[in-house]
Amino acid sequence: MDERTKSPSISGVGDRCCGCGSCAAVCPVSCLRMKPDSCGFVHPSYESGCIGCGKCAKACPVLTVGKQDRALSVTWAKTKDDGLRDRSSSGAVFGLLAKQVLDEGGAAYGAAFSGDCSAVKHVRVDSKDELDVVMRSKYVQSYVGVDVYEGVEGDLDSGKQVLFAGTACQNAGIRNYLSLKKVPMANLLLVEVICHGVPSPKLWSGWLDYVSSGVGSEVDEVNFRSKSTDWLTYSVAYFVATEKVRSDENSRDWYMRAFLQNASLRGSCLNCPAKRCCGSDLTLGDFWGVQEIHPEIVDRLGVSAVICNTEKGVAALDAVCGSLEMGPSSIEEVVPGNPSLIRSVKPYVRREEFLTDVASGMAIEDLMRKWTFEPSLKQKVRGKLSGLKRRLLG
Repeated sequence: MDERTKSPSISGVGDRCCGCGSCAAVCPVSCLRMKPDSCGFVHPSYESGCIGCGKCAKACPVLTVGKQDRALSVTWAKTKDDGLRDRSSSGAVFGLLAKQVLDEGGAAYGAAFSGDCSAVKHVRVDSKDELDVVMRSKYVQSYVGVDVYEGVEGDLDSGKQVLFAGTACQNAGIRNYLSLKKVPMANLLLVEVICHGVPSPKLWSGWLDYVSSGVGSEVDEVNFRSKSTDWLTYSVAYFVATEKVRSDENSRDWYMRAFLQNASLRGSCLNCPAKRCCGSDLTLGDFWGVQEIHPEIVDRLGVSAVICNTEKGVAALDAVCGSLEMGPSSIEEVVPGNPSLIRSVKPYVRREEFLTDVASGMAIEDLMRKWTFEPSLKQKVRGKLSGLKRRLLG
């Protein structure tokens, strides 16, 4: 093949791309860049100089699917430290795992807001003082840059313990990258978060501007999982200089309604290539529905579902079990409240039309008028019954 006509084999992925960035990171001649589309979702863009090595395709979770993950153990868990749990999305298991790695002189990689909260990207932390920035769920797709891939590689090469936390596709991307680089992964703990899907970064940026305008100042902190109401009916809280300026239950926050009705999700999330085959050591998530299975353990601060997929994952959980209240569970108990653990979500019926409006730059006020995302009568009734059940169970 003429060198001038070569193009990277990743070029055919198209809308199936999950945006993990592994292809750009592994390219030996840096001929790929991750660039945002009209909704803010990043895709590989070919620059020039492809040598036809095919590493981009081998790193891609869409083109190189891993083996089926095994569930060696499944538990419910919550930390005994209520302060840590209050600062976490659910039972604070991630916080304990990360602290353990940092105590051993290692590094943790996870999703963090940018300084103005308008975007989310993966960052490296190596002290417990920094840990809070990578805790809690961020309902925006996190950008994983080449610096993160190279950082994980460098830390492992130097013998450090490393924890990498992300969605299934991000876990698969980092594992494929390290395999191609022939980096030993004995010191790597891969932590997957149960993922419903990732919303449009452009929509989030516009929504944050709208909220900032409404409160009269730029929002500089967001907590998507505030437990000020309750873990089961969590709120989205917005802050300016540490002062809470707005807070709505997740069902009343318009951005969250668009997300939960699957209108703002990336296309690849509708047919996720990495569910239960990403090679993670541990899978963590909220144990939704646990109040119906183990009502005696539920309180306002939350409970995690913990799935150990490897012996390394089992050992990591054992290392922090002294700080946890925990008990046995099963995949069959976890899935009803977390169906996205094993299958992709169904798209909002007019998702493409909605995202076309987002891409066009339609003002948030106009989007909200056209797209209310009000819950259906069935959803409202289900919510009222669920609330009644929680009150009866105390």
